[in-house]
Amino acid sequence: MQLPFRIFDETPTERVITMDGAGGAPGLELSHWPGNRTPEGLKHDLSTGIALNFSSLPQEERDLLSDGCQELVNNHYDTDGCLAALSILKGEWALAHRDQLLLTAAAGDFFSAATDESLMLDAAITNLANSERSDLDFGGMSLCERHQTASLAAFERVPAWLDGQLEKDTHLWAPELAAWRADTEDLKRAVHDDLAHLDFSIWTAGPGQASSRPQATGFDPGRHALWSISAADRILVLSHSKDGTRARFLVSTASWFDLVTRTTHPRPDLKALCAELNQLEGCTVKDEHHWRHQDPTTPSPELWFGANQSALFLEHGEGALKPSALDPQLIKRLVTQAVRDAWSFEEEDEDSDGDWQI
Repeated sequence: MQLPFRIFDETPTERVITMDGAGGAPGLELSHWPGNRTPEGLKHDLSTGIALNFSSLPQEERDLLSDGCQELVNNHYDTDGCLAALSILKGEWALAHRDQLLLTAAAGDFFSAATDESLMLDAAITNLANSERSDLDFGGMSLCERHQTASLAAFERVPAWLDGQLEKDTHLWAPELAAWRADTEDLKRAVHDDLAHLDFSIWTAGPGQASSRPQATGFDPGRHALWSISAADRILVLSHSKDGTRARFLVSTASWFDLVTRTTHPRPDLKALCAELNQLEGCTVKDEHHWRHQDPTTPSPELWFGANQSALFLEHGEGALKPSALDPQLIKRLVTQAVRDAWSFEEEDEDSDGDWQI
């Protein structure tokens, strides 16, 4: 489809095809974001999948759905959004590379990398917009302009990258690949409790275990390693040493996006859980180190004990994680209870003792 592409910061008033994001613009939406208006027959867990479904339609159906649309637009820059737009702009090519595009989009939006290549491509696309890593010239550009420039560059480079030229741009993905591999090996040595009936996984480091990544502090596996191994929506990572307990509780995008392959449940009350942990810890929000949480309405929020870290989607806890005085078993019990309290149990799915039946 030959339409111009644009990253917008003000919602368009003309008819457009909205890729991935939201904004309420008139026209056709091809997005898995909450509240989307994607046609029912095109829905997919990923916006890239929705776009591929659109591109696979007969020309007459595509023309009818996109009638009057003047542009392809998005309100943000990320891997799934880029690949969704590319799946419209180069539909025939995209359909021939469907599996690779979907794996890469999943590595971006769900932090789940099934292959080295999907992890590398996601990192490369992401870092095209990173002024500290990109080889693009962003001099004097606004954020919107930078994302526009990175998007157009991604449309040109992704086909070449999938054609074997990714090795030429190692600066865009090599650190992420090395970290993912190290984190994955580290998790093999940790204890993994998979509470499938609660869509919840708990990882507990062994005695004295620390991450093998250079400059890592304590046991701090990254999001991509965690969600490449476990599909659970909620993940708790614990490690204990003589200094105390480091804890990081993450909630995935699976309970935020509009998915078709799985049922999502209400998220735990992070605010209430954080308050309870702080009370037991004997600290307040005025202390330098205390239990903190991100806005639970954001796509993938987390809770941790330590220093302030407001950035969303951080791969690792980095320097924000500090030792708590609470016993790891207590933290595990309280987080598990918060997960259970939020769960939508159907009456017929519980036995006489109130235990969930797998």
